[in-house]
Parts: sequence; structure tokens; C-alpha cells
Amino acid sequence: MQKLINSAISNIPDGLAKIANGRDNLPTIEAAYATSTSPQTIRKHLCLYGHFHGVKPVRIGRRLYFKVSDLAGLVRGDKS
Repeated sequence: MQKLINSAISNIPDGLAKIANGRDNLPTIEAAYATSTSPQTIRKHLCLYGHFHGVKPVRIGRRLYFKVSDLAGLVRGDKS
């Protein structure tokens, strides 16, 4: 089990791991900072396309959060 956790953590780029600080989800503002975009750009993509470059947020309460593992794929440039 520990190997699975370590491999999941090692797949996250260093800058994103520092921003996430051990959290599984990031709010829109921090996701924008991690991807070097404006939060409004992310909101626009969500309104127009339903996703931000293939990453769909989860709604917690009234806020949108992005999974760190999904953002890691976006930052690394993985194709999905």
C-alpha cells in the first residue's frame, strides 16, 4: 500500500506538490496559479466547454475544486 501512495506522490511535479501541500483538491484560484492562467480563464472554459483542457472539477459546497492528480497530468502535458 505504501508503494502505491509513494508512486502517486512521485507523479506530481514539484511545483504543483508545493502548491497542493498534501491536499487532494485545489480551489480554482490555486489551480489557476498552478497552470499559469487566470481564474477567470478557467471559469470561461468551464462555461463554454464543460472542462479546462480536459480536467473537470468537482463541486464541494458551492465551490469548484480540481483534483491534484488531474492537474498533474495537465502540467506534465499528458494526453488523455
